[in-house]
Amino acid sequence: MSKKNVGSTAESVPVLKRFGHRVVRVPGSKSLTARAIMLGSLGAGRTVLKNPLKCDDTNLLAESFSKIGVGVKWSPNKLILHGVDGKPPHGASVNLGAGGTPSRFMIAAGALAKEPVTVDGNGRMRTRPIGELLTMMETLGVTFDGDTMPVQVNGSGLHGGTINVPVTKSSQFISALMLIAPFVDGGITLNCKKPVTSTTYIELTMNVLRSFGVHVQETCTNEVLSIEVPQTRITHREIEIEPDASSAVYFAAVAAIHDGMSITLEGLKLNSLQPDMEAIRLLGTIGAEIVESEEGVCVTGTGTIRGFGELDASGFPDASLCLAAVASFADSPSRIFGLETLPLKESDRIEVMARSLAKVGCGIASSDSDIRISPMVKTHGPTAIDPIDDHRIAMAMAVLGTKRNGVSIVNPKCVTKSYPSFWTDLRNIFEGSDET
Repeated sequence: MSKKNVGSTAESVPVLKRFGHRVVRVPGSKSLTARAIMLGSLGAGRTVLKNPLKCDDTNLLAESFSKIGVGVKWSPNKLILHGVDGKPPHGASVNLGAGGTPSRFMIAAGALAKEPVTVDGNGRMRTRPIGELLTMMETLGVTFDGDTMPVQVNGSGLHGGTINVPVTKSSQFISALMLIAPFVDGGITLNCKKPVTSTTYIELTMNVLRSFGVHVQETCTNEVLSIEVPQTRITHREIEIEPDASSAVYFAAVAAIHDGMSITLEGLKLNSLQPDMEAIRLLGTIGAEIVESEEGVCVTGTGTIRGFGELDASGFPDASLCLAAVASFADSPSRIFGLETLPLKESDRIEVMARSLAKVGCGIASSDSDIRISPMVKTHGPTAIDPIDDHRIAMAMAVLGTKRNGVSIVNPKCVTKSYPSFWTDLRNIFEGSDET
C-alpha cells in the first residue's frame, strides 16, 4: 500500500491482481472484548481475557475502569483485570473519545461507583443520543446533571427493579443495563417493547453474561421481549475472545469480489453468534463459495457477484457498509434496509457511504434507513474518499478499491478505532505468499 497527499494524508489502495489463497487472522471481537471488560472489571478477583482486541475503543474503556479502581494490565495477547466486586471505590472524570459503546457502558458502570463519575467523549459523541439510557437509569434511582455528554452519574440511590423499555435508538442502552444488572441489589428486569433495535447484539450480551455465570432468563410475547438479569456475584474468569467478524467481513468481501481469490478467516466459525457473521454468510448467497474447516472459514470468489435484491440488514447494520461496497460490482441492483441506527454512528453512515459510492461511479439513492445501489457502469479516474473519520466507511471503501482502480482513503488512521492493523493485514493480502 502506498501513501500520497490528497489534502491530508491518504492511503492509496492498489488493485488486486495476484490471486491465490491467503490466510488472515483478524484481531479479537470488539463487541465481545468490550462486554468482557465490563464484567471482568466489575466482577471480583482476577479475570484474564485471551486474544482481546486492543484498539482505541477498548483501550479507552479499560483506562476508564482503571480510573475508578480496577487493576488493568495489557500484555501481548492478554488483558488482565483485577475487579472491584461490583463496588468501584473511586469517582473520576473519564473520556471515551469517539466510542459509542464504551461511553454508554461507562455511564451505566458509573452508577455503581462510590462517588460520582463524569463521562465525556469527543465532539461527535456529545451530539449522539444518550437520553433514553439516562431516563431508564433514573427509574433505578440514578441521577444526572444533564442529558448529553459530558454527564455526571450519581448512583448513590441505585436500586434494582423492572424497567419498561421503549423502542430505543440503540441496543447499546439495553446491553449497558444488562451488564450492570448482576451487581445491582435485586438485579434488573427489562421489558423491551418490540420491535427491539438490533436484537442480535442483545443476544450477544446475554451470551457473554452466561459465560460469566449469570443465569439470564428471557421470555417473549408478540409485543414484549422480557430479559431478567439476576443479582449474581461474578468471580474470576479466563475468557477466550474469538476473532472479530466485524473485521473479518472486509477480507471475506475482498475474496468474494475477485475471481480466483481465496481467503481463510482463521479462527472463525460459521455458527458464531457475532451479528456480523451473518454478513459473511450472506456472501455465499450472491456467488462466493464459503467453506468451514478446522482452520477457519474460507471464502472464495467465483467470478459471479449477484445483487442482494432486498436485504434486511437490521441485525448487522455496521457490516452492511461492506456489503454495499460488494453490491457496487454486482450484476443487478441492491437495496439494503433496516439501517435506522447508522445515521447516529461515528458519522451519518448512510449519507457518507452513499456519497462515497456515488463518487466511484455507482447509481445511488438513500433515505434515513436504507441505501439503494445500482452497480458501477463507469469509473471516473482517481478518487479520494473522505470517510469523515469513520473507520467502517474507510475499510468498506478500501475493499472496493481492491477492484476499482484509483481509490484512496483520506485519514486512513481512523481505522485504529476498531482495527489498528487493518492496513498491514490488507497489505499482506496483496504481498503475501500464496498458502497451500
